[in-house]
Amino acid sequence: MNAYLIYNLLTNRKLMESVGLFLLKQTGNDKDVLATRVSYQFNLRGPSINVQTACSTSLVAVHLACQALLNQECDMALAGGVTIEFPHGHGYMYREGEILSRDGHCRSFDASSSGTIFSSGAGAVVLRRLEDAVADRDTIHAVILSSAINNDGARKVGFLAPSVEGQAEVVSEALGVAGIFADSISYVETHGTGTVVGDPIEVKALTKAFRATTQRKNFCAIGSLKSNVGHLDAAAGVAGLIKTALALENKQIPASLHFEKPNPMIDFVGSPSSSMRNFPSGLPPATRAARE
Repeated sequence: MNAYLIYNLLTNRKLMESVGLFLLKQTGNDKDVLATRVSYQFNLRGPSINVQTACSTSLVAVHLACQALLNQECDMALAGGVTIEFPHGHGYMYREGEILSRDGHCRSFDASSSGTIFSSGAGAVVLRRLEDAVADRDTIHAVILSSAINNDGARKVGFLAPSVEGQAEVVSEALGVAGIFADSISYVETHGTGTVVGDPIEVKALTKAFRATTQRKNFCAIGSLKSNVGHLDAAAGVAGLIKTALALENKQIPASLHFEKPNPMIDFVGSPSSSMRNFPSGLPPATRAARE
């Protein structure tokens, strides 16, 4: 919701009289013209698409940008997302059963997790076909082998919670398009909202998808940027993508914070993902590196 317009612009009588409602609302401050505005300012002439799929917005934008590149619709693409909480610094009332955290922390995959917290942020990535980037000697931070998108339809536990089947299917599709086996993956940046329902479903779905090509256990670390910076909503996915690219580049996984004890509803022992108890120090490599 465009709260900045509501709180800051519509209340400015002088501004309203000089600029007018249409320009303020339609062409200057509406999310539906953000991509068009960026294309205008930077003289970008390829497909210019505004995407809104809630928490998956920025990763869906990345997927669509990848498809545009593969289809030769453009030679370079900007893809990302932005969320600005307004007014800044406002709190919330905790209510049992809702997505917001009881204690103001996002504790992804933790036994005491009770939800997430929302915050402001923006992120964008520049994408090119690999052969073109190599030929032009571009700085390449990471390579996207594949991407896939789908929807749960009515299979979800509830409108605000995913389904195991839907998530497993899209992960399996991405693995298939990439042409890789699951046991070659050493880290998964998860959604990891820290909700009682969502976290177990996510690990169960990843396990189901991975089991198609491997029976190995406890080889793949998982993490969530939400424990560090909060839930960035439309920008959450691209922020996680940037985190993962930097983790690969620097050969170190940033710690997922506020984790003390594995969620008992998650079968870490029988899954490909790693729980705390699988590491000699009692901490996974990401947390151990951060604390050292």
